[in-house]
Amino acid sequence: MAKEIVLFVLYSVVHLFAIATITKEDAFYLPSKIIPILILIVALFRYFPQLEKRGKLIAVGLVFSLFGDSFLALPKQGYFVFGLGSFLIAQLIYSYAFTLDSKIKPLLAIPFLLFGSSFFLVLVPKLGSLLIPVGVYISAICLMGWRAAARNSVSKPFYLGLLGALVFILSDSIIAYSMFLKPEMDRFTASMGIMVTYYIAQVLIYSATKAEELDFQSVKNT
Repeated sequence: MAKEIVLFVLYSVVHLFAIATITKEDAFYLPSKIIPILILIVALFRYFPQLEKRGKLIAVGLVFSLFGDSFLALPKQGYFVFGLGSFLIAQLIYSYAFTLDSKIKPLLAIPFLLFGSSFFLVLVPKLGSLLIPVGVYISAICLMGWRAAARNSVSKPFYLGLLGALVFILSDSIIAYSMFLKPEMDRFTASMGIMVTYYIAQVLIYSATKAEELDFQSVKNT
């Protein structure tokens, strides 16, 4: 297992322990949350000049994910929209990265369209002033899932990336469910579910990207 993956897992566990023991007001909470993603960013940016366009896009998407993590970890209220906006940009970048070697494949969009529209309709009565931002974000994550599924590949990196996209959708769905549909949900349970799926999604997308880049470089150098 690669060194950065080992570090990622270890620091992810540290943050999960932080969720169980401290609150957002604690000075350790924010760094414990963002360090795992920072590890993936540093690992990918180390090879940035050699990365193909997709790899560079994924690296930039991770940076915007880091911004989103930071906004959502701040103890003061009012940063949710900024976090949502940062993750929206990350999702659009991921979508574009997945589209680089993809055909349209409109039939593959149907399950994502059905899920996104159904989930949004369930959320609508609870959204209030967040109706449009949440609607746009749901569209973005479903777009990302569709583009990951539509790639012209059946390789291991393809399946890793697709699984990462699907788990990312699950993580964001848990956020929406715990915030809007069941706000009385236990904070520990919601946070653990969100962060476990989020970390898994990001490391899968990272692993898919790294595997593709290494494969490309090996072919390029032969």
